[in-house]
Amino acid sequence: MVKTKLMILLVCAMSWPLTSWGAGDVFSDANANDTKMNGANVSDSTVSDNIVSNNTVSNNTDSATITDIKQQLATLNLPQQRIDFLKQQLQQQLRQSAQWPIEQQGQLLHLLAIEQEVNSDLVAAIDSYTQAINLLTPHPLSQELVKSYLERSFILYLQTNDTQVYCPDREVAITLARQLGNVDILAEVLAQSAYCYNKPSDFGEGLKRLNEALALAQQHQLGLSRQAMIFNATAAIYRDNGLNRKAYEYFNKAYDFWEQAQDKQDMFNMLHNMVGESIKLAMWVENKAHLVQMQQLVEQSPEFADFDFFYQFNIGMSCWAQGLFQEGIDHFLRALAVQDTTQEKYFVDATHAWLALSYFRQQQPDKAFKYAEIFSGSATYDGHSNELKMMIAAIIDYANGSSNLGMNKLLDTIDLQKKNFANIINNDVVNSSLDHNLTVAEFNNRLLEKQLAINKLNLEAEIDSQKITNLSMAIAVLIALVLLVVVIFLWQSRRQFKRRSQTDYLTGIANRRHTFEQGKKRFYQAKKHNRSLAVIMFDIDNFKAINDHYGHDIGDLAIKACGRRARNWLKKNDILGRIGGEEFLIILPDTEQAQAVEIAERLRTSIESNQFVFNDVKMNFTISVSVAMLTPQTHELVDIIKQADLGLYQAKDNGRNQVVVVDH
Repeated sequence: MVKTKLMILLVCAMSWPLTSWGAGDVFSDANANDTKMNGANVSDSTVSDNIVSNNTVSNNTDSATITDIKQQLATLNLPQQRIDFLKQQLQQQLRQSAQWPIEQQGQLLHLLAIEQEVNSDLVAAIDSYTQAINLLTPHPLSQELVKSYLERSFILYLQTNDTQVYCPDREVAITLARQLGNVDILAEVLAQSAYCYNKPSDFGEGLKRLNEALALAQQHQLGLSRQAMIFNATAAIYRDNGLNRKAYEYFNKAYDFWEQAQDKQDMFNMLHNMVGESIKLAMWVENKAHLVQMQQLVEQSPEFADFDFFYQFNIGMSCWAQGLFQEGIDHFLRALAVQDTTQEKYFVDATHAWLALSYFRQQQPDKAFKYAEIFSGSATYDGHSNELKMMIAAIIDYANGSSNLGMNKLLDTIDLQKKNFANIINNDVVNSSLDHNLTVAEFNNRLLEKQLAINKLNLEAEIDSQKITNLSMAIAVLIALVLLVVVIFLWQSRRQFKRRSQTDYLTGIANRRHTFEQGKKRFYQAKKHNRSLAVIMFDIDNFKAINDHYGHDIGDLAIKACGRRARNWLKKNDILGRIGGEEFLIILPDTEQAQAVEIAERLRTSIESNQFVFNDVKMNFTISVSVAMLTPQTHELVDIIKQADLGLYQAKDNGRNQVVVVDH
């Protein structure tokens, strides 16, 4: 019996994507802009091994300088050929150490590490960067030393996804970059170090470093790629602090800049991030569009071997979030079929975890246990979110017959998610940041010689309504899960969840989804039985001015007042819903045009003639209203709503505070 309850709990818990995508989660890869998806690993050894013979590449290094070596390196096309050439130069330096300055050997090791990293030999690259750091540190500060720290931190990120492992190198790099005085390198290091301050307690420091990077970009007109990197870092820390709408916007900006620079690799990385954010925001139209863009880049860029892996992975995550578990399994398996093309083992291991959860949802516990075991023994296990790890542990306990342990882990998951939600909602750093402006870089297009124009980003915007709705629904799910443990309240908890999922969090009336669902039912009934149906759409006039003058709390109270007032004019079978910020929709079955216009005019008049008192603030405001009707030419409810929307625009253009009837 206990085991059966745990099965129910796990299945219910998995019915909602983990809303708090932590720093270790699959859509919170803090260094996504750095991700270099270059294909399969090419095995290599340390710099003293596998030195090519002198007849492989012409040897003119008796008096060669780093400049000479770079010039010769530029003539070689194949990655392995470039690595072999650099090893040959290094070996000659080691034989003639008396003639070669130590710092030049360090610079050569830095060049070698770059080529090894490009060739996906990360183990050899990190060894070469470490040797370069050791040789360059005692000598005058150079950009190679700063870059070696920065690049080594990136590889450590790929290997661990653990800020405690890769961020110390970035802190050293930022100290050295300030001493070096190279503006471009300092801006890069500032942006990269901001990823290390992605938690609520560090949010302010992350923004501070990005502000400094943006100021450098403005003053020195740095290139598109550098600006895109800064925007990407801004998006990442917004995302990790629950500001998903802003994160999505900044990932989109970064994508636009990299598209101008025709950097397909970073374009693909931004699409990967935008797919993750669109899932959290339930933006399924945008989600589908980004997946199509990813598919196009897969087809257009065969040189990036692991694009297909990440494409399949992202489709799998989108299917999971929409409850299409079998389709998700198919795509996760396709991703694993090409896992050897990527160095990012973190995502390979994440694929095993989501396969385990998907199989469990499909009631295939044996397969779920198989992939859960693989994930729990993976090298990147510690870098994943605690919620994901506890869910996997619960599956393993269930498969091993330890139902009580599994149930406790599931309840721990619920507690952790509640704590994460509280951190997002009550985060003092985020709330204080929303009270001031952050300077952001906006560019003219590439035809204007990449001139930098700076505007101010208004950080006073609230966490978008979709995010809050998702949090409210997630909290409702958590409450339902806890109540499920007490069987006697099972039915009541389900009913509560259903009601919450249909209700707008602010006004208590129907939310957008429920309004459209019920509206479609009324529409098809009216079409089937040849009955009348009217649609009224209205919104608050000059609502932005209300927010700006009185504050968002007063604006919220004005929205609630409109919802309450509209209820007074409706019948039992009518539908009233909030479909946007200050926008409402009323669907009136069995209502002729004259009746609908009368209701609309009464509603408008009742708002106009009333003085509202909100928290000792007295104010008057008006609404604009439009009325549209079902006609024989109407095929879908959305057609009437579009007509009503056009009528609302007409009411605004005609001076507001009026009712416009749309004639088909």
